[in-house]
Amino acid sequence: MKRFTILTAVSLALLSFLSCDRTHFDVFAPDELGMPEHAYYVGEEGGEVTIDYLSNKKGDITLIDPSDEEWLWLSTSEYGAEDGSMSVKVLKNDGFQRRADLLFFSDTRKDTVSVFQYGAVEEKVDILDGSVLVLNGSTEANTVATDINIPLERITTQVRVSGAEDWITDCQLSPSRLSFKTTDNPDKVYMRRGDIALSYKDGWDILQTRMVTVVQARADNNIGTVFTPEQLRSVATVSGYTLPDDALVEGYIVSTTEGGNAGDAIVEDYKQGTGVIDYTLTARTSYLESADGQYGFRLIARNEYANEFTRYSRVTLGIGGAVVKRSDSEPVCYTIEGVSSNDILTSSDGTATMPWKEKSINELTDNDLNTLVTIKNCEIAMRKGPFTPVNEGYTSACGYNRLAKYPILIRDIEGGSMYMFTNMTCPYRRNGETLPYGSGDITGIVVHETYKRFEKDGNIGRYQLRHLVREEIDLKPDFADNFSGLITEFRYAKFPGEWDETLLDDAILATKGNGELCHTYGAVSNFSPTYFYIGECGSKKKNKYKEGAGIELDEGGIYQPWVDNHTEDAQNTDGKGWFKDNLKLSWSNKYWWDSSNSRGYCWLVVFSTEGIVSDRVSMQFAMYNNSQSARSPRYWKAQYSLTTYDTSASSDSEWIDIAEFTVPDVAIWASQNDWQTLGTRVYDFPLPTEILGHELVSIRLMPRNNKAAAKSVDSYDDSTIANNSGYNTMDYFAVRYNK
Repeated sequence: MKRFTILTAVSLALLSFLSCDRTHFDVFAPDELGMPEHAYYVGEEGGEVTIDYLSNKKGDITLIDPSDEEWLWLSTSEYGAEDGSMSVKVLKNDGFQRRADLLFFSDTRKDTVSVFQYGAVEEKVDILDGSVLVLNGSTEANTVATDINIPLERITTQVRVSGAEDWITDCQLSPSRLSFKTTDNPDKVYMRRGDIALSYKDGWDILQTRMVTVVQARADNNIGTVFTPEQLRSVATVSGYTLPDDALVEGYIVSTTEGGNAGDAIVEDYKQGTGVIDYTLTARTSYLESADGQYGFRLIARNEYANEFTRYSRVTLGIGGAVVKRSDSEPVCYTIEGVSSNDILTSSDGTATMPWKEKSINELTDNDLNTLVTIKNCEIAMRKGPFTPVNEGYTSACGYNRLAKYPILIRDIEGGSMYMFTNMTCPYRRNGETLPYGSGDITGIVVHETYKRFEKDGNIGRYQLRHLVREEIDLKPDFADNFSGLITEFRYAKFPGEWDETLLDDAILATKGNGELCHTYGAVSNFSPTYFYIGECGSKKKNKYKEGAGIELDEGGIYQPWVDNHTEDAQNTDGKGWFKDNLKLSWSNKYWWDSSNSRGYCWLVVFSTEGIVSDRVSMQFAMYNNSQSARSPRYWKAQYSLTTYDTSASSDSEWIDIAEFTVPDVAIWASQNDWQTLGTRVYDFPLPTEILGHELVSIRLMPRNNKAAAKSVDSYDDSTIANNSGYNTMDYFAVRYNK
């Protein structure tokens, strides 16, 4: 009862207060001044900029530096008592980039807006030699070449050395050189290092610093022992040879970690779920090419912070204590482990002097390993999907680590082909862009890396290529701009129309060129999921499928069967990058062994080559085995005929061998083995030019024996083909010729 009385009294007092005259309690809105944007950028040609502001009180506008009126004009010197805008006219800039700051202010508030204009002339304070080695005993000044086009009074020179002695003295700067002197180094054991920093504020008032590293020899002027590439190779062992403390190597740094694709990753266990791939190896990898371009070494830094080399720099690098290794099989590759970019003694821009190598694929030799090579006049062999057409459910994008890299096939005008690796850490591997389908050049590091997912022993060719940045995959976007032309191509299941006549029973038609494809057991009636979605994938990219499978149509636009068939749900919604089987982007069959005749069924393709003349013709196709119970054909052969399309045993004498190959199985959930793929494998085989000029050419792809993976999926080929179980999928087939 007492509590009720107190609450009632308080309530009555509050009501009494609220009912009083409120003339002495006026509330004033606070002054307001603010800007939605504080930075505006204008091109060198100038123009007009509209600056918005938020205000409830009048104020003034002025340039903080009045001299900026020479190139920037304000439309007004005041702003109003309500939200509004004002304009600024910016004149053409024939000089360096520049900046003007506008002050908005009243007696209670102020805010600043900056206008940044690009310039027609780039400010340059370039040091052409990033580091320099000096000896004792010289009284002459040491010089470093520079390229400076701004007034020298804008530049501050600062010497930074450790210890008490200022051993770098008398720094003099001119537009073309930096000179300095040094006192002698009394230390008989260690060289010493210092830096000369050139600092200036650029036209946008941002502090810029350029650095020269000065390394001075020991008291006896010994800077170490330079190992030639031949010497490094001679001491390398499989287990590793530790180099002496004073070891040096000279050459060009030809790589960059910018694209996340410089090196391999360490895969410890394909069967586990997470945390089994060491991606840091890529960030620690660089490549050193000898001065003549004849030899290359893979460099593995102590950590990613020790791998801050400058691409195309010519260096003298301290490698004392590092370990030089050679691979234990052919082709022999050489690696130097335990290096650091902090151990660079000298560094200069080598762009103009390094040996730029351009080759066709068939011209590559073992001496090209770990060097930078431009593969001339080449193309991507399959016109479909992204750089990594894989099941993202097995990658870090979906929180799993079972796949670190993936190879796609490139081929060149000379008929050579090789795989090109793309890491799952590469930011442009699946970014929504269609692959370039024209020809051109691709520049990258030539490597020899195994890939067990395509072959049990991992050997997928003597050489592979590692691209480093997207711009160096310099292919034309359109297939019309290509050295090759298509005789026949199948990119999706195209069925005959009502009036189409086919030679083969239950055939599908070529999507470009002429031709038919069928399966000799029966109709192409089965279809498979595909991982050709070209956009970003992963657990955070669900329900964001818009870009398609990278199949551009001749008549324009992209192939989108889900639109015409109203099967949008066939685009996978869990971020794994796949399209469902009812979109028919891949076709498959589960009958592969004719037991009564002890021979395989086959994929059969027929087409015409009439009127085509060329010095080169070739075949490309993509395959994988996709049965969850395995039992799909492991060993295959490709054959052609100019006289028949009959695939029975009675006509075998009319079929001529093209090549033999193996087809990998897809991964089978948690029981994944290292020889199981996570996407399609692309093949390229040359064809004889005798097939040209014929009304009918037949090609068959068929198992050459009955071997298959065991049902337990623990064996590569210890089981047999099982009909109605062992699927094989094809999702691309083409025959090309050089135009």
